[in-house]
Amino acid sequence: MPSPANTKASDKQQAVKKLTTLLQKDYGKSVPRLKLPVVETMLFAACLEDNAWDSAQAAYDKLLRSYFDLNEVRVSSVGELEQTLRELKGAEWKGLRIRAILRFVFESTYSFDFEKLTKLNLESAQKKLRKIEYISPFLMNFTLQQCLGMHVVCLDDSMTAAAKHLGIVPPDADVDAASEFLKAGVRKTDAFGFAHLLKCLSVDPKYTARLAEPVEHDEFDVLKVSDRLQELKSPKPKKAAAKKTPAASKTTAEGDRKKSSTTTKSAAPKKPAVKTPAGKKSPSKSAPKKTGSKTASKSGASKSPKKKK
Repeated sequence: MPSPANTKASDKQQAVKKLTTLLQKDYGKSVPRLKLPVVETMLFAACLEDNAWDSAQAAYDKLLRSYFDLNEVRVSSVGELEQTLRELKGAEWKGLRIRAILRFVFESTYSFDFEKLTKLNLESAQKKLRKIEYISPFLMNFTLQQCLGMHVVCLDDSMTAAAKHLGIVPPDADVDAASEFLKAGVRKTDAFGFAHLLKCLSVDPKYTARLAEPVEHDEFDVLKVSDRLQELKSPKPKKAAAKKTPAASKTTAEGDRKKSSTTTKSAAPKKPAVKTPAGKKSPSKSAPKKTGSKTASKSGASKSPKKKK
């Protein structure tokens, strides 16, 4: 079994191809298309991160409808933008990033025309985008892919978690490391389609709860991606044995309590039987007389030293 660092590019390609075929059976082969200017592409990417494509499209359209123009969006508060995008997961971060994007572009160009980014090479474009406050790896890579046609694999946090559960990226990889790891296994022309299928899986309500749990694989092997996907789709085995033990002890304890209470209740009728013979207690009434005689003898003994005097 190769370590993540020694995984062959051919193994990555085989795993990606196999996973693509399996996911296409669930989510289809069609891939959405996006043709927007650079700034609008970045705003859409902010909506798309950790959300489904349809949800992002609806939120993006609502954003443009809710404000007069992009300048009004730029001067709005984060709370107002969050309220507009409240249907999306992570709406507060999206509002913060959208405002940061518009502020950076406006302060750089005194407009919202950022098409000059498309004239830069990969290194220069990355350097330019990193100057934007709060920009995420997904937002940057999505912009580079859609606007510059760069060979990148766009992953967000939810997609990275799905890739870890499928065993196609190292379990300790962050978003940047996971994207770079998969790059060798995905052709440039297939990168967007593969990322779209992985996103469909990562936001599928049937699996989001499982994907949020820690990865439990004992070994790392990208070629086991089919088995990992089947494990994800299968119902999680219940650990009932550990949970039943305390219940049994509680049942035993309750049984002991019931037995003790039954014993106590059965012993209760015997007490009146002891108290019934009232005549037997009459000798005890003469006890004070005996006590009195003893007291008298003691008092006489105490007076005897006076007689000796």
